[in-house]
Amino acid sequence: MQKGVIGHEGVVSAVMEDGYKVTITSRSACAACHARGLCSASEMENKVIEVKHKSPLSFKVGDKVSVNMSEAAGMKAVWIVYAIPAIILVTFLLYLQSLGISELVTGLAILGAIAVYFVILYLFRGKIGRRIRFDLSPLDEITNN
Repeated sequence: MQKGVIGHEGVVSAVMEDGYKVTITSRSACAACHARGLCSASEMENKVIEVKHKSPLSFKVGDKVSVNMSEAAGMKAVWIVYAIPAIILVTFLLYLQSLGISELVTGLAILGAIAVYFVILYLFRGKIGRRIRFDLSPLDEITNN
C-alpha cells in the first residue's frame, strides 16, 4: 500500500458507462476472532461504492480490486460527516441552553440544524464528489508491491 493512501479490497459488482460499482465487505475488529459465532458483537456489512472514471478501465464483474482514496480526501470526508455536525450540535446546545430555552425545544432545534446541514450536503453532493474521489487498481498489483 502506498503511503498517504487509504485502500480497501473489494469486488466489482457492476460495470457502468462512467465507472464501476464495487462491493466492499466491512468487518468489525472481532470478525476474525475464532469465537465470533458465539458472540453477538461481531458484525459484517456489505457496502457498495460507485467509482467514476472518465477513461474506461479493463475491469469486469467479479474482478478483485483495491478501492483507494488519499488520506487528505479521507480527512476531508471525516470533517464533513462527523466533525462539522458535532460542532453544530455543541454550538446549538450551548447557545440555546444559555438562553434558557427548554431542553425539548433545544433538542428539536439541534436535530433541525443538523438535518438542514445534511440537506445542504445532499444538494452539493456533485461538487463534493468531485473533490473526494476514489480510484481503482487491480488487487494483484497492490499485493505484489
